[in-house]
Amino acid sequence: MKALLVVAGIYSVSWGLSVIFFPGFWFRIADLELPRYVQLWQSIGMMTAVMGIGYLIASTNPMRHWPVVLVGLLMKIFAPLGFLYYYLSNDLPLVILHMHITNDMIWWLPFGLILYNVYMHDYLLDREIIQLTEHDTRELLSWHQSNKGNVLLDLSYQQPIMLVFLRHFGCTFCREMLEDVAKNRAMIEDKGVKIVLIHQMEYPQAKRELCRFGLNELENVSDPELILYKGFQLKRGTLSQLFGIKDLLSLFRRGTLIRLGVSGHRAQDPFQMPGIFVIRNGLIVKQFVHRSVSEKVPYSDLITIDRIHIN
Repeated sequence: MKALLVVAGIYSVSWGLSVIFFPGFWFRIADLELPRYVQLWQSIGMMTAVMGIGYLIASTNPMRHWPVVLVGLLMKIFAPLGFLYYYLSNDLPLVILHMHITNDMIWWLPFGLILYNVYMHDYLLDREIIQLTEHDTRELLSWHQSNKGNVLLDLSYQQPIMLVFLRHFGCTFCREMLEDVAKNRAMIEDKGVKIVLIHQMEYPQAKRELCRFGLNELENVSDPELILYKGFQLKRGTLSQLFGIKDLLSLFRRGTLIRLGVSGHRAQDPFQMPGIFVIRNGLIVKQFVHRSVSEKVPYSDLITIDRIHIN
């Protein structure tokens, strides 16, 4: 990936400088007349050279600077599409396609592969972390305390506890989940089940978010390193789980987007999937792992504790 971006950077800077300092060169090669406003052509060269510098910077750490590659790929996709439109309108000659092949189209596959590897990297890492944090449930619960200083394992021996693993607080569906917890709180607690919220934020910031839904008095656990999430095998969501058609339609059909809004994830993993686990005596007796972010939780089924499913 680094080598590809270095080559792309050198090529783009070189081509851009050739347009800036020798604006007529490429027109003479293509046997085309010079444009009336050469300065606009030179501006394209300057923009290409600047993008080349961006590729060189991105080559130092492709995983971190992937947005530069994404912007570059979008430019290299839309430029040939623009040419196609004007060629079909008989406004541009076919000879210009040669420039789009070398400047844009041959980079589609390399840039696409870089972005695919960046996308897959976090999921492969996520899988490894889940394997590394695979522990006995009792052991996992004994490591974590709530904001009130209570160890989760001890709480599960006092009464059944419902661990509600949230996505990031900026997510509309995470806010809807908190809204649903607030609505079902009385029913859950009447069954003798204690609700414990698990989130990725530090306690002061989380408290402000929970106050919006009247849940600031509930015990909650801050897990910014996602140790509990991965210990309970909650994975990062795929694009279809996070941005599926059903999920996008739910934003409007249920009115959640207008009612609850959306904001940035603020150092939280925006791809983390939610889930709910009911724990009794250190063992999982019921669970609900979301298959998509918009999936509704059947709280009444979860609090009907009849048998142990998973140790």
